[in-house]
Parts: sequence; C-alpha cells; structure tokens
Amino acid sequence: MLDTDVRPQAPVDEDDRGPVFNRRRLVRVVAVLTIGILTVLALWQDPLYADRF
Repeated sequence: MLDTDVRPQAPVDEDDRGPVFNRRRLVRVVAVLTIGILTVLALWQDPLYADRF
C-alpha cells in the first residue's frame, strides 16, 4: 500500500531560500538586544546609594 500521508520535498535551489533576515527574525533579534541592553543598564546602576540612608 502506498503512503499517502508523505509529501515529497521539492528540490530547493540555493538562490530560492529567501532572505537571510526575514521580518520575524529581525523583530526577534531587536527584541532580544533591547531586553539585554535594558538589563545591563539596570544592573549597572549604582547599588551603593542605599547605604547613605
């Protein structure tokens, strides 16, 4: 009996793969960089100011 639920993969050329950075990947990279930068800036705040009070 034939497997009817298996779909053969079409051959894909190297030029037809699309852009390297599509919109979803670009949004993900920008979000990760933004969250990372904000986290680093929050951690770099002077934590010793609480000793003055």
